[in-house]
Amino acid sequence: MGAAVLSDVLDNTIRDPDQVARLLNADVIGSLPAVKDWRRRLSPIQMQGQIGTGHNGNGNGHGHPAALAEVVENEQMLSNYEEAIRTLRNSILLTDFDRRLRSVLMTSASPSEGKSTVAAHLAATHAQQHKRTLLIDGDLRRPSVHRLFQVPNNVGLCDVLLKQISWLDAVIMTDSPKGLDILPAGPATRRASDLMGMGLAELIEEAAREYDLVVLDAPPLLGFAEPLQMATAVDGVIIVARAGDTSRKALSTVITTLARLRANLVGVVLNEVHREVSAGYYYYYGHYNKYYTKRSQ
Repeated sequence: MGAAVLSDVLDNTIRDPDQVARLLNADVIGSLPAVKDWRRRLSPIQMQGQIGTGHNGNGNGHGHPAALAEVVENEQMLSNYEEAIRTLRNSILLTDFDRRLRSVLMTSASPSEGKSTVAAHLAATHAQQHKRTLLIDGDLRRPSVHRLFQVPNNVGLCDVLLKQISWLDAVIMTDSPKGLDILPAGPATRRASDLMGMGLAELIEEAAREYDLVVLDAPPLLGFAEPLQMATAVDGVIIVARAGDTSRKALSTVITTLARLRANLVGVVLNEVHREVSAGYYYYYGHYNKYYTKRSQ
């Protein structure tokens, strides 16, 4: 038995893009490197203030050599992540040659796979290209987009679907990055599955006429009814899977479910790729840094 086959037998998780293509017959359109304490560090707003500054936040970067080394390593991780997000954006927009994707849904098999963080960074990166972008928090059970961008969540998608407010009036415009608008979820509700059938498709259709790209952050697909309805309302669906954590069976079930719905699966984003899980793809990120270091000398 070959080493690769034996590894697949002993480990039932998804580890690298080759494995996804070989075992699940799905395309991996992006691989995002691991970042230490990613839940705390990967807020789009916080990252703008962290990259290029020292450990004390004022850009000096002086202090204990070990602390300075950690600062350099953290900035390298964040730079790698941002570059991978830009690559993901291009992959999404160039994937479907038959039609332009104006709306995409971001989901995962289960919670804690990083889908909301990926959706937020994808939307922010698209807006940085001087493209009008709308990020919608469609997770009415556990909204999180408002925390990532530090905006109010007292009014949002929930109120729009209840026809208590127009979606245009519920949208929040951001200054950084300019061109990114956010439609928060609104207060968490247990009526999420009932509300999603109340005008979501019409909302997405209208928004796609106003924006260059609409990114819809959905709940995990397994166990919840809402993302099934959402998947049929957008141009394409993207699945976020966590390397070394998401099981092959769970990811396979998500892919099969989307196929049954005849949803347009754009591809899989492999999140949290790190050296211990996928050495081959971690190698790429190291050479990315060396390339830019040499160019800057």
